Amino acid sequence: MTKTIICLANSFRPGGSCVAGIEIVNGQFGPWVRPISHRQDQAISEDEKTYADGSSLAMLDLVEISFDAHQPEHHQTENWLITNNLRWTKVGQAESNELVGAVLSHDTPLWRPAQSTYTGRHDLVSGQVAHQFDWSLALIQPETANVEVSHNPYSGNNEVWVSFTWAGTPHKIKLTDPIQFARFNTGVGDRHALQNPFLSVSLAHVWPAKNTASKLVAGLIA
Repeated sequence: MTKTIICLANSFRPGGSCVAGIEIVNGQFGPWVRPISHRQDQAISEDEKTYADGSSLAMLDLVEISFDAHQPEHHQTENWLITNNLRWTKVGQAESNELVGAVLSHDTPLWRPAQSTYTGRHDLVSGQVAHQFDWSLALIQPETANVEVSHNPYSGNNEVWVSFTWAGTPHKIKLTDPIQFARFNTGVGDRHALQNPFLSVSLAHVWPAKNTASKLVAGLIA
């Protein structure tokens, strides 16, 4: 089966990329779709998201993708298994102002009760909490957000975090959008203020070692 989605996440993921978007059905916003590969890690490879003309999938692309089956997994009910060896087709390009109608209701919280990591805030939920939900993707538009750069001494790498308030709860969540990571990774301690950004927030797989699932900003449009 073929679906057309508007790409709202194209982020880092072990083994490749995590791609996700909202299906366009008869010109209207439909459900979220997260394309996954047939490989064990489910990540989308660079080749799989490369169009026939050699260009690569980008945020806000309208893209037509062929799928073999719906493959929900716990809270990640949006997962769809892609058809191997069929190129994705770009059929259009959306504008950011068209996304307003797809934003999550402002009084709908992002997966609670949540915990906080050492650097983050309300950026983690237990496996038991995660599996109580039947959704793992949301588009939100907080009035303001701050993007902050920090250094992780354990990995030796910089990290970029997004702070915002949603449904009355303050959050500080790691950014995994590679384009925006490169844009905002200007120096440790730097802060960048944003007005009315669109954030695609994802609840990752439960990590068995700690039985927790991280909230991630998998796409940022500002």
